Amino acid sequence: MQLVLSHGYRSLSMIYDLAIDRVLPPLVIILALAAAGVIGVHLVEYFDAGAIPGRI
Repeated sequence: MQLVLSHGYRSLSMIYDLAIDRVLPPLVIILALAAAGVIGVHLVEYFDAGAIPGRI
């Protein structure tokens, strides 16, 4: 990658690699937070089901 950048070559694969490096980490963070939210909701429903008498 450094060789390609130092010589000024601009290929589609280099642009694709740079785009992936910029987009992938925020996307992974957003997906992880969404998954944690879904798991959290299910855990609250699971553990809270018997906490209130008369609630099904």
